[in-house]
Order: sequence, then structure tokens, then C-alpha cells
Amino acid sequence: MSLTRTYDDDSWSLIENGRTLLTVKEAEEGGKILISLSGCLRSDMEQMFKDELIALMTVGEDVILDCKGLQYIASTCQDALLSTQQTADSLNRGTLTLQNVPKTILEEFQKTNLHELLMIE
Repeated sequence: MSLTRTYDDDSWSLIENGRTLLTVKEAEEGGKILISLSGCLRSDMEQMFKDELIALMTVGEDVILDCKGLQYIASTCQDALLSTQQTADSLNRGTLTLQNVPKTILEEFQKTNLHELLMIE
């Protein structure tokens, strides 16, 4: 099975066998980049997800991930969040903040203490 990436004006999606698995919508608000995530972040999406986050962080603005529509995040994508935040910190190029993290995902973060390392509102 392979993932297909499609683009719209302000978003991109990952589709497999005609089914949308992840939609990432990007907007700029008040000097911050707001990323709305919906669907799931599987391990096979980690590299695309991380590359996108790193690219956004190099702009030097704060990035806010709205996770309200996120249903699942694989451990490799959790690692990508931490790695991206550490990269931003080392470059002093903005922050990465997670908002509206669903309870089930927050509980997964708590199992590995990731909630202590990421900025979560």
C-alpha cells in the first residue's frame, strides 16, 4: 500500500486506497503558523510529517499544532514532534506548541513523559 499526497490551496492530505488518512491545513494568524491536523499520524507518515514541520520552523515563526481532529499518533510521529521542537530550540527560530490534544493522545504522551517535554496547551 502506498500513500498519495494531494494538495489544495491551504492544505494537503495523505490518501491510501481512496481513503483520506490525514489532512493538514495551514494558516497564518498574527505572526504565527496554525496547523490543523485531522485523521491519524501513522509511522509510515513520519518522514513527510517531520519534513513539513522542520520546513515551517525554519521560517522563524511560532508554529501551533491544533490536534483537535487527530485520532491517533504513532510513537515515531511523537518522536518527530520532540525532534522538531529540539531543532527549533537549537536554532532559536520559534516555538512548537500543541493545542486541543485529545485525551487519548495526551494519555499516550503521559506514559512516556512526552507531555513534560513538549509545549502543550
